[in-house]
Amino acid sequence: MKIKPVLKYLSVPAMLLFALPVFAQNKPFTFGISAGLNISNAHETANYILAAKKSKPGFQAGFNVDYAVSNAIYLRSGLSLTTKGTIHKGAEVWIGGSNPPVTYREITTRQTYLQLPLLAGYQYHITPVYRLFVQAGPYLAYGIGGKEITKSKTIHQSEETDRKETSTDTFGKTKPGLSRTDYGLSGGLGVGFKKLALMVNYELGLTNIAPAIEEGTTSSSRNYKNRNLSITVGYRL
Repeated sequence: MKIKPVLKYLSVPAMLLFALPVFAQNKPFTFGISAGLNISNAHETANYILAAKKSKPGFQAGFNVDYAVSNAIYLRSGLSLTTKGTIHKGAEVWIGGSNPPVTYREITTRQTYLQLPLLAGYQYHITPVYRLFVQAGPYLAYGIGGKEITKSKTIHQSEETDRKETSTDTFGKTKPGLSRTDYGLSGGLGVGFKKLALMVNYELGLTNIAPAIEEGTTSSSRNYKNRNLSITVGYRL
């Protein structure tokens, strides 16, 4: 992994976040941790067949910092490790014969990011211990790893089966070659009880992270924008 690009996008926000405890004594800052489940997919178009698309499960975990503008309005940032991606499944029938071979293929794209949100939120206190809240804003993410794994199974006329599995780096220079930098909009709502919070959030990627792919004398254009639904549990420190 290249360190300089990571530092470029995340060093300044991270320094500010780690510096916040110094000012927290005189400012309305609160800190928390959260973790949960991701159900990710992608808004995807291409001029080549990718087969049927399915959502991919994943996870996220991180910490957050809240600044209370008032009793109801707050600003939130933080840093999390989050996994996204897609799954494609399809079948290809070979040409020729009354009982031609069939190849079944599954392509799993895995993306791991460090993600930084910048959110504004509103909370309504139902009772002194229960509250409802909603928040929204942009996010910036940087890909630190991932693999695209292709599994294929070919069943021949003789019922013999050939299996094959290949793997490439998701953010590598070869296919799929996704861009490491992603940004978009995030929004969600939740319910809190004392120091605990349950949150449902949706992320809408705004940038196409898939560059044009050249294979021999042909070029394929692919549009790939991240989508992610998450359910997390948070704890305020």
